[in-house]
This record gives sequence, structure tokens and C-alpha cells, in this order.
Amino acid sequence: MQNLKENNRIYLSGGGNEKQSFPLDKFFFDTLPKNGRFLYIPIALRGHKLYSTAHLWMKNITELHERTDVQFETVDDPSKYNLEVIKEFDGIYIGGGNTWSLIQEIRESGFADVLIQYIEAGGQVYGGSAGAIIMGKRIDTHDDENKIGLQDVSGFNLLNNFSVACHFKDEQNDRFKAWVSDHNLPIVCLPEETGLVIESGVALCVGTKPCVIYFSNGTKKEVSPEESFDL
Repeated sequence: MQNLKENNRIYLSGGGNEKQSFPLDKFFFDTLPKNGRFLYIPIALRGHKLYSTAHLWMKNITELHERTDVQFETVDDPSKYNLEVIKEFDGIYIGGGNTWSLIQEIRESGFADVLIQYIEAGGQVYGGSAGAIIMGKRIDTHDDENKIGLQDVSGFNLLNNFSVACHFKDEQNDRFKAWVSDHNLPIVCLPEETGLVIESGVALCVGTKPCVIYFSNGTKKEVSPEESFDL
């Protein structure tokens, strides 16, 4: 894991709609100061019909959590944001969409280094679905169409060599057991309605369903909501 400060938090959402992710979102919005500001990065939806209305979706979420005092800035061009600029924000929210295109654009824009420096400096980052997957060791844990033909499957590896699977369902257990065996790496599988709050190397399960962990030795562990485990 990167050398993260104690006040750093990473939020990982298993996906779903704003009602399914409400418990995890609440953690994020509750940490934002009064009249705070955060960056919203919806670029994983670029090319999708929902992209043009993404800012309205986020506006609805701030209202749902009764945080209309909080301002957010929607990012269309990540290359415009350097570390000095984003340090002025109280958090970063990276939304879901296509994982392949998301990580490629973040890397090619130069924003990947800025993001990691922000996290290392103690900033907090929320990743929803694709935004969560890119925080892990590998990103080939999903069924997103790889239209861009990206060959590099490495993520940002901010989770002590764990990878992340989102939208997890019980019938995928065999799939991810085999994935762990093939790559000799651990993975945490997050259903919709479930997420993690990670701080100081400890992950708290939040939501309504347990997360499922497969360790590199093949053992399986379920972590119920409000329970924690070490990364």
C-alpha cells in the first residue's frame, strides 16, 4: 500500500443506484465540512447518453443527503487539474462507467499521478464501481467492453495488492475463486448495496450485504456490514 496519512480515506462502492449506495455515500458526505467542495469525475461515462446529465445526477445525490451547502465541480478534462488545484477540494468522487476507458483517460491526461499524490497527502477519494476497481492491483475483474483495446490491466494498487470486483453476485463465486488462483492475488468482491471505507489499512464493510474476500491462498472470507478487516 502507498504511504497514506492517517486522515486519508478511500471509499469503494460496489455499484448500484443512489438508494443502494446510500449508506456508503453517507459516510463520504458526512465527512465534508460545511460549505465544503469536492470534485466529481464522471468521465467513465464518456460516450454514454448519461454523461451529459451526470452533473444533475450528482446534484440530486447532494440533495438526497441534505448537503446542498456543499459545492462540487464536474471534471470533463482531467489534465486541467494539478495537485495545487485539487488540494483545495475536500474530496474527489470518481463515478462508474467503463473501467478500461476510465483508467486510460486518467493515465493519459496525467491525472493519475496527481490523484495518487492527493491521496498520499491525506485527501479522501470515493470510487464507485469502475472508480473503485481502478484503485486495486488489477482491473480485469469485470465485464466492461474493452472498445479501446487496452492491454495494461494494472490498477493504482492502493489496496495492498488487493483487486476489487463490483456488482458481485453469489453465482460469481467460482469465477473469482478461479481468478485468484490464476493470478495468485487476493480480491475483495463488493455486491451492489455494499462498499468499503478504508482508513489506515483497515477496511470497514458498509451497506446491507457482506463483502466476499478471496485470499491468494484460495481461502474465502465473508465480512458482514459494520465488520472490518485488515488490508
